[in-house]
Amino acid sequence: MSTERLSPLVRRVLAPNPSPWTLEGTNTYLVGRARPVVIDPGPDDPAHLDAVLEEAGGASGILLTHRHPDHAEGAAAFAARADAPILDEDETAVDGGRLRRIPTPGHSSDHVAFLLAEEHALFSGDHVLGRGTTVVAHPDGDMRAYLESLERVQELAPSRIYPGHGPVIEDPEPVLAFYRRHRGEREAKVIAALGVQARSLDEILARAYDDVAPEVEPAARLSLQAHLAKLVDDGLAHAEGDAWRLR
Repeated sequence: MSTERLSPLVRRVLAPNPSPWTLEGTNTYLVGRARPVVIDPGPDDPAHLDAVLEEAGGASGILLTHRHPDHAEGAAAFAARADAPILDEDETAVDGGRLRRIPTPGHSSDHVAFLLAEEHALFSGDHVLGRGTTVVAHPDGDMRAYLESLERVQELAPSRIYPGHGPVIEDPEPVLAFYRRHRGEREAKVIAALGVQARSLDEILARAYDDVAPEVEPAARLSLQAHLAKLVDDGLAHAEGDAWRLR
């Protein structure tokens, strides 16, 4: 297992679940000096959970950014191993600091991030990735909520972002600005596709996501559906069965 100290209060154990969706794998974070809080235990992989517990030397609690399996599937098993509770609190004390819960719905309806006050650093889960952009997983994910959450995180101005997948983001502001710009540009491509008579999801996908690799096309399809739902809500498009048109 890959384990790394990222700051005096933060360690990372990388889960062995690499994929086009998870990049190198899920980042499980240990926050605090002694008996740390564990953020996102990851998949229910006994070897990974054992490595997390060995590195932690005991845990005071577990926090989840959201309930997708690559982040939360192993939570119950880890809680039993560590004899530690799964927490759902607005603020959680750790040895050497405190974590504040930040609602960040969009990728999923239950998504939250955690701000480590002592570093002014954000554990972003899947809201912001260390490389590339995240999927807004329609129908549970919501594009408008995602954009509002991006704005909320930008206003926090974190000094560093610890993402759920990929490397640490040392300079968050340009990344957050890119994420917002990227979503605006993608929405413009969806509108342009509708404007040239693309109607079905496949037709719109081929035009609006012509720059994505085939292996991430399923993720692109989910985000496209989230974009279309937002356009319908905005009154810019309407659905006709399995087709969409501009108003």
